[in-house]
Amino acid sequence: MMIGMKMPDLANTESQVKVLRWLVEPGSAVKRGQPLLEVETDKATMEVECITTGVLRQIVAQPDEEVDVGTVIAKIEVEDAPPQAPTLPQAPATADDAAAAPPSPPPAAPKRTGGMFARNRATRQNRPKDQP
Repeated sequence: MMIGMKMPDLANTESQVKVLRWLVEPGSAVKRGQPLLEVETDKATMEVECITTGVLRQIVAQPDEEVDVGTVIAKIEVEDAPPQAPTLPQAPATADDAAAAPPSPPPAAPKRTGGMFARNRATRQNRPKDQP
């Protein structure tokens, strides 16, 4: 499946972002978090990281081109596999595990009274029980 990588909002401004140079060639394998290109905003020069793992198939925004935030700058081919949660290593299963009771839920946090300000807690603790 082909996805379009858009120019992120790096400067938190309404200005355009200038593409300085690409660090990866089309056809190269890329990983999520890998720097793909260098850009210049109105405040700084920085690298833009890849948003997924796959193969960079097409560069849309060329060097020295100014692009708006949200504009597609590259096309990346990714596998159609659904995302999976990371698996944790588990101890080997035994017959005793099947008979074991499910784990109990964690204890509830103690209730706080008097509001979030310390002055409210102090005044409520000093009041008689019949007053709110």
